[in-house]
Amino acid sequence: MFAGLLNKGFRGSLVLLITVFIVCFLINYLSPIGLEQDHYPNLFYNYFAQKISSKLAINAFNFLFIGLGVLLVSLIAVNQEIVDKQNYFPVFLYLLLCVVGVYPFHITSQVFTNVFVLFSIYRLLDTYRKDAVLKQIFEAAFWLSVSAFITISSIISFPLFFIILLILRPFSWREWVIALIGFFMPMFIYECMAYLSNFNQGYLFDAIELYFKSMKVPSFSEYYLPISLSLFLLLIISFFHSLVNGFGNTVKKQRTKSILLWVLFFSTFGFFSGGANSSNIILTYAFPLSFFIGDFLFALKQIKITNTILAILIFCVLVVFLGQFGVI
Repeated sequence: MFAGLLNKGFRGSLVLLITVFIVCFLINYLSPIGLEQDHYPNLFYNYFAQKISSKLAINAFNFLFIGLGVLLVSLIAVNQEIVDKQNYFPVFLYLLLCVVGVYPFHITSQVFTNVFVLFSIYRLLDTYRKDAVLKQIFEAAFWLSVSAFITISSIISFPLFFIILLILRPFSWREWVIALIGFFMPMFIYECMAYLSNFNQGYLFDAIELYFKSMKVPSFSEYYLPISLSLFLLLIISFFHSLVNGFGNTVKKQRTKSILLWVLFFSTFGFFSGGANSSNIILTYAFPLSFFIGDFLFALKQIKITNTILAILIFCVLVVFLGQFGVI
């Protein structure tokens, strides 16, 4: 079934990925019901997203950024040699987790944020064992800072940025200064525009304060419980599989797996953020989950077992889609 295609790299997986992408777009566009909604007061959502009312435009924007995220996951997986070049399980899983997490009636800010975070991580990974990387570090810091204006929960990635830098590169004060300039540049641009237009000055600092004050246990929808429990169990199994078999046969793979562990740890803050729900949590964890579970599925020798696991995940996604159509 799917496992045979995802074991064959880009050429084997392309048709499957495009088919799943188009089918899920049509399902979301035709869905008469939305199960969950992003309730957190992000600037992007409150000011920009509400101005778009067309359902076709909403789903087009959502799936455009899902597609960009899938492309970046593919580049991280293959170009940065994190997994085997024939392993497209992480790409497929990231796509699956994103399509089940988007809301069909509103732009989903976390999907947008994921693209900026993935691009930032991709640029940082590209600096490994290279000289003259100030441009890549500035770009990574700049776009990660921009993501905080879309979804404030991405500020949890700010300290993660410097941890990744320490894992990948020896300390250099020039690189850290450039990174800090990259972080402050979007804030400076926004504050200048806010001052000139007399609009919402000091937003980011107020939003950060509110973010940490509003942490609480997230709400869970019964429709998302099957996929949430399945992902949790698969993550535990994948983690122990990595511990037993090692984090990779190269230094870069080992360091990247340690980076993914740090991403998992810092995503916990997003788990408890105010307004978090099942779909938002799945989107927040989509990047590290897709790599850990995808690497585990690729390593399985029994294709039947791999296909069974994929079938369970697809069934869990169908439960959400059936809920959106009011069937269950």
